Amino acid sequence: MYGKEVTLKVIINGFEMEIPEGTTIMRLLDIINEPLKPDMIVEVNRRFIHSKLYESTMLRAGDSAEVIHLDIGG
Repeated sequence: MYGKEVTLKVIINGFEMEIPEGTTIMRLLDIINEPLKPDMIVEVNRRFIHSKLYESTMLRAGDSAEVIHLDIGG
C-alpha cells in the first residue's frame, strides 16, 4: 500500500507494540520516551547490546527488548 508506513510487532518490557520497520534501539528509546542514561542497559532477545551499537542495531519482527535501569547503591 502506497504511503502506509510498514510496522512490525515486538515485545518491549513485556508488552507487545508495533514500531516502524527499520527502528533502531536509539529510535525505540525515543518512541517509548526513555532518554538515554548512563545507568541504562538494553537487552534484545536476552543479549545485552553495547550502548555504542544503539544507533545501528535494528529491531526485527518478533524481537523482545528490555530496557533496564541499574539501581546501584546500599
